[in-house]
Amino acid sequence: MTFFEEYIQASGGLVFVATTRNNQPSMRIMGFAVSPVHENIWYFNVDPTSYKVKDIDTNDKVAIMTPFNENGERIESNNATMKRSDKKWPDIKPLFIGNKSYMHGHPNIESEIVLELHIHSARLTSYGYKKDVNFN
Repeated sequence: MTFFEEYIQASGGLVFVATTRNNQPSMRIMGFAVSPVHENIWYFNVDPTSYKVKDIDTNDKVAIMTPFNENGERIESNNATMKRSDKKWPDIKPLFIGNKSYMHGHPNIESEIVLELHIHSARLTSYGYKKDVNFN
């Protein structure tokens, strides 16, 4: 397991995602699963009519921060992009197996679309510690 993956585990599968549309910022918390191939690509399901989809269709640049644990461990990035994925729910469903709260929060998941978050660089932060990571 990489150091980045340890910080992903500390997040509990949740991330705050900040978008902007018409120069108006918006933030929401979203559940995610990590690509089994690239630790810096995360997947989400969303209602295709939601504001977050409209936001990323207009501007794919996002800022993220994972919730922190008792040690303050969190991932922060203002160098990330989010887009509609070519993947469909059946492609990523195995990544969410066992996440009952995620499934409960998405009762119509078959009609939702998949979004991909690409983290280009990030900062791993905890109380008294900071490390920058690049994925480019």
